[in-house]
Amino acid sequence: MPLLTCLKIPSRISRAATLALVALTATCLHAQRPDTPLGFTEFYELEPIQVTGEEIPITIFARSSGDRRYATKFAHNVVEVAYETLEKSPGSGLVIIGQSGEPHPITILDRFLEISRSDESSTEVKALADELEEALSNWRDKIQFDTGDENQDEDFPVDIDSLINAFPIPLPKIAADIYLLAWQEEFEFERVEQRLTHLSSADLEKEEFEEFQWVFYLPPRNALNKVLKEVLPAVFKAEKIGPMKRVLIRGAIATFKPLIKDAMEGVRKGVLYWSVLSANQEDFNQGDIEALAEAYFESQMPRGKILPGNKKERALDAIKAQKLENEEYAKDPFVLHEPLEHFDPQAYVPMCGAFGAEGHRDKRFFLENDLIYWQEGDDDPVEYLPAENDFFSSTRKDTTLQFFADANGEFNSVELRVGRHRFDFHRLSEE
Repeated sequence: MPLLTCLKIPSRISRAATLALVALTATCLHAQRPDTPLGFTEFYELEPIQVTGEEIPITIFARSSGDRRYATKFAHNVVEVAYETLEKSPGSGLVIIGQSGEPHPITILDRFLEISRSDESSTEVKALADELEEALSNWRDKIQFDTGDENQDEDFPVDIDSLINAFPIPLPKIAADIYLLAWQEEFEFERVEQRLTHLSSADLEKEEFEEFQWVFYLPPRNALNKVLKEVLPAVFKAEKIGPMKRVLIRGAIATFKPLIKDAMEGVRKGVLYWSVLSANQEDFNQGDIEALAEAYFESQMPRGKILPGNKKERALDAIKAQKLENEEYAKDPFVLHEPLEHFDPQAYVPMCGAFGAEGHRDKRFFLENDLIYWQEGDDDPVEYLPAENDFFSSTRKDTTLQFFADANGEFNSVELRVGRHRFDFHRLSEE
């Protein structure tokens, strides 16, 4: 018996419904023809978030509902913290979640940089490459994280650099345009290579990203599992590993895997947070952004165990504390003091000697061939030049020293400042 009859739907309605169903089916079949592939923006879907009554427009590029749900939740968690940091909307953003089997954008971008260095490349392409290279350098600095254990390489056999395909990456305009170019060529290597070889600035004037203040690539959800599966055989192959050691290494990976996943998710969110703040540089200077991003990263790290509780709340607490530190720093910012034009090196002999502090390697301030040096542990000495008020500036132009005299006129303490960090050291007995 026909289904519509079983449901006792009036015949006129059933005929109309049948015609509508046939028309809808034909429309769907037409829309899904393989010879008319969907364009890039047809995978866009607006997933706004409401924060304190204000709607923040976030667009998700995804090829499956599961990916879209994950990317939406991921972005909302981070953007809410960014909103609280900026105390306003961070602007419209696009999150592109990758698909298994597609190359990571860094593969394509690095290839573009290689091609742009050839003699055949135009001046404008070389300039674009320089801009992109600086952005990628900043990103690489961000994803280098440390577990804090100096013996981690002995206990944990996986090189963090080999996990690169699991890391997200912000896509500035030029990077997003190059990624779109590769996507349009279905990431087919030879076609992409051909496009990159003959690239001009006109090819990078895409409209797909004009409405967004920031664009972010998020690797597929299973990217870390895939990378670890590829890394493990390489670890075993790199060394002559016996059965017992092989079992131990597998055990180490099994033990560390939940921590790696937890840390990786924190890093992924941290990179998005840093990217969103970097797209709002009119609100904070670069130093403030770096300090806030570092605080966010720290709040998401497992620290040897997966921490319970609400990570978003931990992030908000860390950001609140860091903003107060930023305000204090602004009252007395780091200044690289101008060296004196004329000075007598021997006048600084009273400051020479060994200095130290708990938790730090011993330091040494000394003169050699009328040059002034500061040495940390067994590191190579760094030359310093004297400035006014007992300040010294490193010739690397990144660190200062200031010596302080006690009531007896003896220089028994020194403050070292590098960027936003400052450390106090006291003279050590040289018995």
